[in-house]
Amino acid sequence: MKSVYISRKSKFSGNIISLLASTTEILCALGLKEKIVGISHECDNPIDILDLPRISKPNININNSSKDINTSVENSVFNKLPIYNLDMELLKTLKPKIIFTQDMCNVCAVSQKDLNNYFSHVSNSDVEVISYSPNSLTEILKEIKFIGEKLDCEFGVNALLTDLKIRLKTFKQENQKEKKPSVAFIEWIEPIYFGGNWIPELINYAGGKYIFGEPGVHSSIISFDEIVSSDPDYILIAPCGFNIDKTLEELEPFLKRPEWRFLKAVRNNNVYVLDGNKYFNRPGMGIITSVEIIAEIIHSEKFIYQFENIAWVRLNQIENF
Repeated sequence: MKSVYISRKSKFSGNIISLLASTTEILCALGLKEKIVGISHECDNPIDILDLPRISKPNININNSSKDINTSVENSVFNKLPIYNLDMELLKTLKPKIIFTQDMCNVCAVSQKDLNNYFSHVSNSDVEVISYSPNSLTEILKEIKFIGEKLDCEFGVNALLTDLKIRLKTFKQENQKEKKPSVAFIEWIEPIYFGGNWIPELINYAGGKYIFGEPGVHSSIISFDEIVSSDPDYILIAPCGFNIDKTLEELEPFLKRPEWRFLKAVRNNNVYVLDGNKYFNRPGMGIITSVEIIAEIIHSEKFIYQFENIAWVRLNQIENF
């Protein structure tokens, strides 16, 4: 796939603020990087947007353990405190015409609700807030199309979507006759959440069988006993917002359990730590790469994309574990 799909005769004018890593990537892919005047604390791709003003920052310590982060989030929700802080003065100075945010999860990223304070201090009613909140692959494609059409990038977005659909169709055709190993995708460690929304579909396209969750349905808490009883062929661990190094620091709750070593995936060295933050928590341009990563892991005899040590590591290859 190309990195940028330039549209012909795009007439969009105005400043854009993107408060989501996924919409920042989509906008840049449509050739609208120069229209972006502000981004969120999470936006890190492509590299030439890194110097843009940051509008948001978390009010909790995101470097804490998964257990402590979960506790901080629960306390914030219980006390009706914002999880993210927005620089209202900077927002006003940048004079956006469009602000991209989401309403799928008030915890995972800046939400539409977080902007209420901004609009209470700004009389400019011309600012449009667009909520990008897909729950499934179908919705991801649909909402990417909406963004392209909204910003007069119809030619570019149609080319982008054509490439995405061709790649997904190719995966489906290549894997339809393959034996589908069972895959447990872990999205949080303490407490344990399985990967929901688009994750089951990614696993399916990669030639696997997801054992927790349904496509388009939010992730939820499961017990370790449920992992034991399902005894999956593969365990993929990719906590929301964590890279590989951070995830490796968080594995003790799994490793200290006596049942862990008896799991089929553990016995067969089929436990993998993935970069959830960069490749799996963003519903946008990276979905094809996400499928490729999973396919390379569960069908290594067939797919080689060289993502090892970049997007994933095998747990038994890590020293001191």
